[in-house]
Amino acid sequence: MYLEFYGLKEKPFNILPDPDFFYLSQWHQQAITHIEYGLMNGDSLILLTGDAGTGKTSIIYKLVIDRCEDTLVGVIFNSGVDGDHIVEMILTELEVELPEKPTPASCLDTLQSFLLETYTKGEKKVMLILDEAQNLSDGALEQVRMISNLQAGKDNLISILMVGQSGFRARLRKAKYSQIVQRIVVSAHLSRLREQEVVEYVYYRLRQGGAEDPQTIIPDSAVKKITEYSYGIPRNINVLCEGSLIYGFADDIKPVTAELVEGFARERIEEGLLTAPESTERYDSEDLGEYVEGLQNRVASLEASMGIVKRTLIKIVKTLKRIAAQK
Repeated sequence: MYLEFYGLKEKPFNILPDPDFFYLSQWHQQAITHIEYGLMNGDSLILLTGDAGTGKTSIIYKLVIDRCEDTLVGVIFNSGVDGDHIVEMILTELEVELPEKPTPASCLDTLQSFLLETYTKGEKKVMLILDEAQNLSDGALEQVRMISNLQAGKDNLISILMVGQSGFRARLRKAKYSQIVQRIVVSAHLSRLREQEVVEYVYYRLRQGGAEDPQTIIPDSAVKKITEYSYGIPRNINVLCEGSLIYGFADDIKPVTAELVEGFARERIEEGLLTAPESTERYDSEDLGEYVEGLQNRVASLEASMGIVKRTLIKIVKTLKRIAAQK
């Protein structure tokens, strides 16, 4: 279609994750560094969150590719299962034979035996990635917590990366999830791209697609409109760029203009296909009450700690004054 018209060799704005087109923003690089540290350190639970379309799945694919040689990786993309079946699903993903009569207890025993055997061999680590973790039921989360407790001596037998949308963090603030939260040592959050990062993102992907001079295809004025209507969400950027290139090709417009981008963006908005991300976390009354209570307890604890520090400093100052007076 538009490839020859714009002098491209590949479609640069495919919505599906593609390692060759993965742009590492500051947030993505930071998230990968944190996750890699957690995996290297053998942490049992790691958390990655971000709004829909910020690149969480791209990071998952990168981790799988980068660690496939020294790590046995299992990925569960559909986490909307209950606690009675999550361990069975994990065994299937790790290609472990299920017990003759699968039950939550027998499946957990089978998983523990497999992890111990793998650990004893010392050939590979085991990592489990739970995508769309915000869909995990309470029962499934409890099973995940129990799996994260599996150890051989002081070493964890498995590292679990929970990947979810921003609201998942709000859910985990509830008091009933305190035990699983306490096991999360490393966490990262993907924020939206800044204005300059959107420019770099668009031009990086155009170059990867074969463009010699990206600005002759989508100039700065058009990128500004893409920034405005995409809210800095990579998936939205891809949709706007892809649509603008298609419309530009159809109307024989080269380079893409700001007016073309705006027209396509407004059309998507009217159709309800382009919306603003959840920029703020929402709580129901129960969540908010628990969250506020938690904050009050933390403030009280900090105040008590500061009181101790203050009294200690006063004693130190008095002691120093006495020493100075004696001299």
